[in-house]
Amino acid sequence: MKLYKIAFFCLLFLGLFSCTPEKNYLYLQDKGANSSTNSNETKSFEYKIKPKDVLYVKIVPIDQSVAISLNTDQSSTGSLYSSELSAYLNSYDVNDSGFIELPLVGNIDVNNQTLLQCQKAIQNKVDFYLKDALVVVKLLNFKVTVLGEVTRPGIYSINNSQVTLLETLGLAGDLTVNGNRKEILLVRQNAPGKTIKLDLTDKNIIYSDYYYLMPGDVVYIKPNKAKFFGTNPFPFATVISSVTTLLLILNYLKK
Repeated sequence: MKLYKIAFFCLLFLGLFSCTPEKNYLYLQDKGANSSTNSNETKSFEYKIKPKDVLYVKIVPIDQSVAISLNTDQSSTGSLYSSELSAYLNSYDVNDSGFIELPLVGNIDVNNQTLLQCQKAIQNKVDFYLKDALVVVKLLNFKVTVLGEVTRPGIYSINNSQVTLLETLGLAGDLTVNGNRKEILLVRQNAPGKTIKLDLTDKNIIYSDYYYLMPGDVVYIKPNKAKFFGTNPFPFATVISSVTTLLLILNYLKK
């Protein structure tokens, strides 16, 4: 009977450490009073242009004969500007004072403006020189870094002016089974030394001030404890074989 008890406790031990509660893997759970956030309103987000940002500005006039004097994109075929690199080569840096300088148009203050406000400011300047022209403004330096327990860690360029944490993790192929969904670390580059912990299992994360990412943000996914116990391939066959051998030896010695 003692041998059976030993075997039972060995199997119980293996069961306890080879299983991880389902709640540790489910996203956006309703945690009620234990919620990590207190707001019940979805946060709105519009990115505001800052010094050091990189803007691509394209002016599209109806009369193409005057395009060369005002437009950053002077290629008639457009093939030269089909890549990300060529877009950067024909873009403008926002200086420390929050200004960009366009040919003929001059300096334009774009600091702390949304992309739409920036587009309208440039449009007003361009209209003085050229009628019936369309101004297009894009943010080129929106990149986020995803590290740790995700399928595809790396640096991702965002082709929009906003991106959520969940969308970014989607770009990285989602968390691996070893990723700790309760402690997502967000390092905000425009706030040096500031690290924020986010909980993907709490549905109220969508109301967080940090649900929308900023250019330069770094998202780090920590490994969970199950990586070392249960979710990694566990050598059950080896362990069971060892336990069986041990029981046989003990039974033999008992005789």
